[in-house]
Amino acid sequence: MTLQLRGYPNVFALGDAAFYADVVPTLAGTAQLALQESHLCAHNIRTFNEGGQLKSKHFAELGEALSLGTEHAAVLTGGKVIGGPLARQARFALYTARLPTWHHRLRVGASWFFEGTQPRPLQPLGF
Repeated sequence: MTLQLRGYPNVFALGDAAFYADVVPTLAGTAQLALQESHLCAHNIRTFNEGGQLKSKHFAELGEALSLGTEHAAVLTGGKVIGGPLARQARFALYTARLPTWHHRLRVGASWFFEGTQPRPLQPLGF
């Protein structure tokens, strides 16, 4: 899929605005999916404006993870649900692994590890 709207080749959609009935299982219109689609969408918009050949990509459901208070979470992946403190650790690992740079991962990881206590541990280091 190139993320172009049918009948409107100059319009692109992603996230919950992009629905693909032929994908099984149906992809949820979530921020996680929009993030997956964002790089392809940006590339294809640039390429479309330059008159080049658009790329196509198949997207897959990567699962869902949500926090349930301060001690628990729920993670849905591969059709299975994991809950409790272990899911909280899995959600943390998934979330930090998807941050854009090592700087973001380190900063967020340290903040969560120290549970947001002040002063922030990375500020004295100049990060």
